Amino acid sequence: MFGKRGEEATPQPQAQPVVPDGEPAQAAPAAKQAQVIPGLDLGGTGAAQSGDAGPDATAAAAAPVKAAPPKPVRESKNGRSENYYDIKTSIFNALIDAIDLTQLGQLERDAARDEIRDIVNEIISLKDVAMSIAEQEELLEDICNDVLGYGPLEPLLARDDIADIMVNGAATCFIEVDGKMLDAGIKFRDNAQLLNICQRIVSQVGRRVDEASPICDARLMDGSRVNVIAPPLAIDGAALTIRKFKKDRLRLDDLVKFGSITPDGAQILQIIGRVRCNVLVSGGTGSGKTTLLNCLSGYVDHEERVITCEYASELKLQQPHVVRLETRPPNHEG
Repeated sequence: MFGKRGEEATPQPQAQPVVPDGEPAQAAPAAKQAQVIPGLDLGGTGAAQSGDAGPDATAAAAAPVKAAPPKPVRESKNGRSENYYDIKTSIFNALIDAIDLTQLGQLERDAARDEIRDIVNEIISLKDVAMSIAEQEELLEDICNDVLGYGPLEPLLARDDIADIMVNGAATCFIEVDGKMLDAGIKFRDNAQLLNICQRIVSQVGRRVDEASPICDARLMDGSRVNVIAPPLAIDGAALTIRKFKKDRLRLDDLVKFGSITPDGAQILQIIGRVRCNVLVSGGTGSGKTTLLNCLSGYVDHEERVITCEYASELKLQQPHVVRLETRPPNHEG
């Protein structure tokens, strides 16, 4: 797709017999003349070699020879060829050698993207890479996401219909949409890139993940829950799970419409929220504990001062006076 087409082999002109001076030239026998077979390449000349040939060889030479079919281009699950990832890796490595990451980190995000796009366009021109405009724009977006964002995860994080993102090593990623598990159709450059993105995510909330601390719970800036299991515990590369939260906040009325709770049950919860009862919410993973707490917070008086203490901040309370606290995992001394 991105390579240049090879030049078609053209048959060379047939060699003329060399005759001593003074002797008339005689035509060679038909069986000994060089046979030019379209599509057959012997030694890169495109013409068959001449020589003594019997009747069987002559008949075989006269028969049409089918050209070998071209090798299929390997494509990944998202339709991109392996050649695309090879080109992307080559350009990405050249970009890292050409830019100063320290100065780049001091720029605004939009200015940094423009700077990266200019350098990548120059690298593409220098390497003389044959790409269409659409392919070049796609490559530019992917590289900007790798340098400034979360790499291949960026398109998935932008979708509001995805509930979970599950990465099982660099080449395998699944998403949950409407309760169904689907192949995400993305891949990372290698396990090192995947682990680097995991470290970038957890470092934003003051945590780390490495061989000494291979399991980590964290969150994204939008409150999405993150869990990372790094090698050597994860054998096939880092295992990354992201539980995304929808941008629209649900209320108890919405839960009644969805059939998640009865109208009477919703009324009881409203009373509990207003009279400041002590409530314990318990349930399995994904059962809706955080969603229920967010709904209940809507019935706390807005004149109250609310303090939350979470392992990884997930609650989105609806009061104006909220103090959000986050616990810290124990250090080496416990």
